[in-house]
Amino acid sequence: KMTAKKATIQALPLNWSRPSLHKLLSQTTCTSPTNGFDIVLNCDCIYEPLYGKSWMYLAEVIDECLKINPKCVVLTSVERRNGDGVDKFLKRLIDEEKHVGSVSKILEDQGDCIEMYLCTGCL
Repeated sequence: KMTAKKATIQALPLNWSRPSLHKLLSQTTCTSPTNGFDIVLNCDCIYEPLYGKSWMYLAEVIDECLKINPKCVVLTSVERRNGDGVDKFLKRLIDEEKHVGSVSKILEDQGDCIEMYLCTGCL
């Protein structure tokens, strides 16, 4: 007899540091610290004139999420603006973060200057 697996969705804030990620994983009830997250969403978190180079911390946390769970899917949505830092963020993900397997643009809305990127781990 097969039983259906119960799906759990929980939205949680994440501070952009590896220790904060591990602390969050130890406190959540929807996953274990060793399994990590299945999906991570972030939106409009990269804009250097407002947030400075904090995108570097976001890149590190994405890398750590993919280290813990290489099957994790990370979706990053950005609004493209002059001097936004998005290209530097993407370059860091691709060139420097060792657990990032691929980064692909999956959406581009030129009318609203919105782009979405899919980031997956090394399997």
